[in-house]
Amino acid sequence: MPNIAVLIDAENVLPVHADQIFSHASSLGTVTVKETYGAAAALTNWVEPVLKYALHANLTIKASKGKNTSDIALVIGAMDLLVKGNIDTVIIVSSDSDFSALSVRLRGAGLEVIGMGTEKANPLWRTACSSFVVLQAPVFRPAPAPANLPKNKPALQKQEAPAPANVPKNKPQPVASSHAKRMGIIRTFIREQLDANGGRMAVSALIPALGGLPEFRVDQQRSKRNAHNYLARLYADAFTFEDVDGGSFISVKANAPEAPAEPEKQPQAPEQQPAEAPKEETAEAPKEAPAETGDPAVEAFAGRLAGAGIPGDAVKQIIAILEENNNLRTVYNKMRALFGGDTGRQYYQIVKEAGRG
Repeated sequence: MPNIAVLIDAENVLPVHADQIFSHASSLGTVTVKETYGAAAALTNWVEPVLKYALHANLTIKASKGKNTSDIALVIGAMDLLVKGNIDTVIIVSSDSDFSALSVRLRGAGLEVIGMGTEKANPLWRTACSSFVVLQAPVFRPAPAPANLPKNKPALQKQEAPAPANVPKNKPQPVASSHAKRMGIIRTFIREQLDANGGRMAVSALIPALGGLPEFRVDQQRSKRNAHNYLARLYADAFTFEDVDGGSFISVKANAPEAPAEPEKQPQAPEQQPAEAPKEETAEAPKEAPAETGDPAVEAFAGRLAGAGIPGDAVKQIIAILEENNNLRTVYNKMRALFGGDTGRQYYQIVKEAGRG
């Protein structure tokens, strides 16, 4: 049987693919060399496969940002194997087309080169290999909610309970009514995905999973930003975003809050207050705002803010900020500084939906 070497670009491939990689490699012959290359952050995610398959982890140190240190280390490792002459097949696990020249060189020396990567792998890299294996995309499932499981059902049925969380396409689920509630649901969903994948994921893998969440689709579309920018801007308080060799990764920020408690309470306030309370808030803003501006449009705008659940005092402060500032970024920053990060962001979204700004 041929002797096989497996060389893994840990900064380009997720550890969830480890089982498929070594199952395929073992079916071809005897795997005598198992190497993985990457910086500390990437290799940390590969700890479980390293222990399970006895991989040799090659730690690389980046002298400056943007350098392909790990790629170069992998190429050196492959050329060392060529010189030793005891390997028949080299499996290079990466979607990076920069390894095309390496594959051509190894094949020219008589070695078989098998590439393994995602469906997005460049055609140049695929054709440079003797053959190419597409790694199957992992299926991300939300963690089960034990509180919702019937106690009299057997364990096997409990494992199937999370299925309703995967929103069926033919049965649309109701979407949370407020921006704050939607943010809470999205934040919890992201934490569950990270917990299921060792605490760190590629953003490109997380976004397809979020695409099945109605709250994410609604909020992301209303933000008018692409999915990556939307996540980085609205959830930077709870998650860390890192760029590694052209790929973006997300992980839970140390000491991050479990959920935005304050914004969750704001939308419920008008429902829990006595019937007279909304009338007092709605009447308060128009009385004082016209005295300062004399503009009926401002009065109507203030009424819409109060009707959306913003307290009367906060409405007057928001009107003052809008009258003093024309720059949207300045308005946004001042509202966050005045009302707090999450509450200020929620109020700013209401202002936009109310037709001003």
